[in-house]
Amino acid sequence: MPRNSEKKKPKKVSGKPIENDAKPRVLDLFSGAGGLSCGLEQSGFEIAGGIDFFPKAIESFEANHHNARGLVADLTKTSIKTIENIAGGDIDLIVGGPSCQGFSTAGGLSKQIGRDESDPRNNLFSDYVRIVDHFQPSWLIFENVPGLLLYRQGTVALSIVSALNAIGYKIVPMILLAADYGVPQLRRRLVFVGTRTGSDIHFPAPTHGDENLWANYSLPFAHLSRLSTDDQIRHPHVTFEQACSDLPKLSEGETLHMVPYAGRATTDYQRQLRQGLKLVRQHQADRLADLDRYAAKHLLPGENWRALVKHDILPPRFKKIRPYDATTMLKRLQGDKPAYTITTKFNEATTGAFIHPSQPRTLSIREAARIQSFPDRFSFSGTFGHIRTQIGNAVPPLLAKALGEAILPQIMRSEFNKEIPAIRPTITISNSISEDEILQLKGAGKQMHQRKKKDPKQLELIKSAN
Repeated sequence: MPRNSEKKKPKKVSGKPIENDAKPRVLDLFSGAGGLSCGLEQSGFEIAGGIDFFPKAIESFEANHHNARGLVADLTKTSIKTIENIAGGDIDLIVGGPSCQGFSTAGGLSKQIGRDESDPRNNLFSDYVRIVDHFQPSWLIFENVPGLLLYRQGTVALSIVSALNAIGYKIVPMILLAADYGVPQLRRRLVFVGTRTGSDIHFPAPTHGDENLWANYSLPFAHLSRLSTDDQIRHPHVTFEQACSDLPKLSEGETLHMVPYAGRATTDYQRQLRQGLKLVRQHQADRLADLDRYAAKHLLPGENWRALVKHDILPPRFKKIRPYDATTMLKRLQGDKPAYTITTKFNEATTGAFIHPSQPRTLSIREAARIQSFPDRFSFSGTFGHIRTQIGNAVPPLLAKALGEAILPQIMRSEFNKEIPAIRPTITISNSISEDEILQLKGAGKQMHQRKKKDPKQLELIKSAN
């Protein structure tokens, strides 16, 4: 039920007093298989329910979140009463990633091309706002493609901020790199975090980093690192080999299910995802097209389609590609580096950097899930294509876990009158920030320290908290 904005007494759920071990409850909109929910559950939240229009995704959601309810529904046609039945009581956090694929950077990073304003999926945000306005959770997390922040010099992103401000939420967008939070993948997501409690906005401080990552790239790639690194870096990024070297060797088109791992877990990441399992699940590689197969057999680690020009095997369309474009197409991954963004077509080498570092094939289902940081216990329902869609569209659970850990102490304080210690270092954005200042944020750390004398007002907006 909706809640008013007045300061509340310790709340009750379903008429029963809150127990000492009670957890904040989450409603996951546009949930997919539940990557966000998986990470939030790991950070200390209770998942109440998930809603998505894709039946196989909800089947996976329910199979992996045993105490949550799933609903297959189009939110543009779903009543609040139906959603209340799924929520089953008060909701403390609403999360979701309403599709805005018309703003994806996949078609190029120009602000004027590669976006389709007429794409109806871009309008799903209004349903997100409708549901948030009804349930009035104390916090919300809204994630989307980084291109949304770049589009029209940020005016679309500010429209989202304004819409949520209008229903009582102070909200800030940041582009986060999943690899900075222990995910072995150079995946960026735009994340809006908001609250109606009056608290400052908390983002997780990066725990991993590589200061040379974008050294050879020009803007807007550097612009996309919204949380800049400081001089006290943390751990190096997790690599492909550190994530996947314990998985059995696999041939093109082969499926291994419920078979032993190739050996003992040798890295912290492998131990974290295996969680004591002895058998591998859903380790399946697809059959390849002729060009993909040739590339998988001949390319060296780090090489892409340009290395095949001398082989005289590329179709005519490749002659139209400029040498500095499509740098991840037909690219072989490097075992000592993180993978690139996992998409829904990680089985096709012509769509991205999906060739295994040492085996003549593209990535398997389990490798893609590992790169996305799904635990090995997480099972996916459906055909190979259904599963690719679920994995490629997911928020990496470890990124979601970091987001949850950053805001959990604030939620426990505002909703349960319970103080818990900070779980992790956070980047804290003052709730006094204005819309005009939002797009000027450069993050905390090194850049802010360099500006300290020149821009004291900006420094007040961003505070590092340990």
